[in-house]
Amino acid sequence: MDQEKDANSQAKTKSRARNKRLSDVMLEHLSLEDQNNPPGNSSKRTRREEVLPEVNNSEGSDEKSDLVTPASGSSESPSVPAAPRILLVNQQANALAEGLNRLGPSAIFHQILRTPPSAKTSKVFLKQKSAEVYRGFDPFDRVSDEIILRIFHQLPRHAMCTCALVCRRWARIVCDLSLWRRMDFGGRPLKVGILKILLERGVEVLRLNRSEIMGDFTSTVHGAPDPRRSPLSEDRMYRLQMLDMSMCNVKTSMVEAMLKFCPYLRKISLENIPVTEQLLMNMGFTSPYLDTVNLAMCQGVTYKGLQCIIDHCPSLSHLNIAWTCMSHQDICHVIKNLPEQLLSLDISGNRDKISDEDIETLCHQCPQLRDLEISDSTEITNAAVDIISENLRHLRRISLSRCYSITPHALVNLTNIRNLTTINVFGMMRDSSLTALEGYLKRYRVNREPFSTVARPTPTNEKVVKIWNVLPKDGPVV
Repeated sequence: MDQEKDANSQAKTKSRARNKRLSDVMLEHLSLEDQNNPPGNSSKRTRREEVLPEVNNSEGSDEKSDLVTPASGSSESPSVPAAPRILLVNQQANALAEGLNRLGPSAIFHQILRTPPSAKTSKVFLKQKSAEVYRGFDPFDRVSDEIILRIFHQLPRHAMCTCALVCRRWARIVCDLSLWRRMDFGGRPLKVGILKILLERGVEVLRLNRSEIMGDFTSTVHGAPDPRRSPLSEDRMYRLQMLDMSMCNVKTSMVEAMLKFCPYLRKISLENIPVTEQLLMNMGFTSPYLDTVNLAMCQGVTYKGLQCIIDHCPSLSHLNIAWTCMSHQDICHVIKNLPEQLLSLDISGNRDKISDEDIETLCHQCPQLRDLEISDSTEITNAAVDIISENLRHLRRISLSRCYSITPHALVNLTNIRNLTTINVFGMMRDSSLTALEGYLKRYRVNREPFSTVARPTPTNEKVVKIWNVLPKDGPVV
């Protein structure tokens, strides 16, 4: 009996020591959590965990004490089953910490990788991406941008708008500069903002003859008031080199504003379009590379505007100012200030505003002329023909139509010009006299060209539509 009592007392002493160590560890852990957590959140937890439960004193407590948790209730009678052990949140953390301490650092690392924190306990919430719908195999994914661009070159330009709606990749390829170098909108209406979009696409050759352009240059599809605000303006806006707006229905203010942004312009035709002095000055100041200017039948041409073009365009070689209704004084000033490198000139339609003295000044000012149009100048006489035959040795083509003060005998002196090939004298003589003249001038082309070709983009005798010997279209003709 004494031995059994000693064994029971030793077992009780061991269990009490273990419970005391467990309670000390828990209290120490709770104190650390209270220090980390704010006071308002830790009051309820400390009240529930201040009282420690009693330990079961029955036999076999050595094995059960290892499994006893602070949440398990005390059982004074061995016949009464113990309460279910339910771990609180902080107790679950303690149990996990003790288990990880037993496993070691390597096991802790694998445990962290294996069980990531849940969305409820983690402070960082990541939005789950929706699963992309598989749309099948796209053969264009295996094709480079260069090949797709080559395919687009074989399509008509109006199909580019449809291609741009397929995907972002195609929209980026459609904006390539090589697709928009040459555009032909002759005889077609252009809605508001289309002209600005074409210029932003990098068009270099643009044909707009007999077209109707709506709106003004500052209006766009999206309503942006200033074209310079576009992200494509700086590197694509100023690429225009050839512009044909002959007989175009357009506002003068639109052309005036557009010419401010075309510094690389080389050839321009504004035939039969009302112009202003400011428009001509913008053309001269902004486009120093101009070599061909067609202002035939334009109203509003002045000496100051033309002088600005002559002074700031050193490459000017082809000028057409026929039927511009300028005053006699302005015509005299223009003739006196024409550039020496001028190769072709058309000053027809001035009637009694040009005299023999003006023709003499012209021949001394422009000795390199190859094409001269002075038709409908009723004041020039046979003396003007002699001056031309003596000074213009490089002349190839001359038009003296409806110059009624010149006799047919004076035309024979033109044979002194070695390079001359074409002579136009419409309306100056009867058919019999014309037949005799053609018989005498057999090696010349007499009255073969009824219309002037000076600085004009598209000659009337051409079967294929070109502007200054350049096709206005890229890709297939539609």
